[in-house]
Amino acid sequence: MSSSPSKARFLPRITVAVALFSMVAACGTVLLNDRGSLTRYDRLKASDQVASASRIYVDQPALTRVRTVRIIPTAFHADVAGAGPLTPAERRLIANAADRALCYDLSLKYDIVSGRDADLTVRAQVTRVDPTDLLGAGATIAGSAGVTVASQFGLSVAEGIGRIPIPRIPIGLGSLTVEAEALDRRREQRAAMVWGGAANSFTSQPRFSRASDAYDLAGEFGQDFGYMLATGDDPFTAPNTLPTWDRIRITTLGEAPLDPDCEAFGRAPGIDGILGDYIGLPPEYTDKGPRAPALR
Repeated sequence: MSSSPSKARFLPRITVAVALFSMVAACGTVLLNDRGSLTRYDRLKASDQVASASRIYVDQPALTRVRTVRIIPTAFHADVAGAGPLTPAERRLIANAADRALCYDLSLKYDIVSGRDADLTVRAQVTRVDPTDLLGAGATIAGSAGVTVASQFGLSVAEGIGRIPIPRIPIGLGSLTVEAEALDRRREQRAAMVWGGAANSFTSQPRFSRASDAYDLAGEFGQDFGYMLATGDDPFTAPNTLPTWDRIRITTLGEAPLDPDCEAFGRAPGIDGILGDYIGLPPEYTDKGPRAPALR
């Protein structure tokens, strides 16, 4: 188990700032809403960025004494806004994407445990979702496929054969808001985050699924919160770095996690997921979800 987590934020947030200069109103709506799922909110401080907005609190000295972490599976708040169109299966897919990403980043520093008490217990709740609009995503997928076919017959000005990336139609881009905290053995809050993110027309993958944008954003949330807990630092001011081989093979290629307890959240879809994304398949077609019910 590695002792120092690395930050891999190389694609979505490096490119989105440049992309936003090219088109106005090409993002979904980010909204932070306090729904009462945290034990306290008074210590949260704003940390705003181009593609997301958050309020965070972290007790760095307390985190240095942590050795074991337990992850309570992410849930949807009982009164979550905007989630009506999502099925229970789609909700589970989104929640598990957050847990899988969170577990990876936490495993870079801590021992992940399940079924027993830990130095730190982490829990999160989705409080708002704007589902992906199927019409807008479908039109983009169809347009991208059309450009690909044209390129294969020499009808495109681009050289080479293959898909030519085109911006998503800025209609019905999804968004996600999550509240999360980490409690010590005395149930004292040692870290907390209210996180909001939104898809954009340039770097968010269009897929024919109402859950697709929220699914991707859940992974970003998990990475952000996991990084903050593992380092004690603000994830939104962290320097951009290239991904390590471990991050690529585990979070992209779907190989075994560093900590065996992370198997509870299943593995990344791997090559099947990459190919599915390429043609716009819903993530639920390639993501098998958790391997077994995570213990509470």
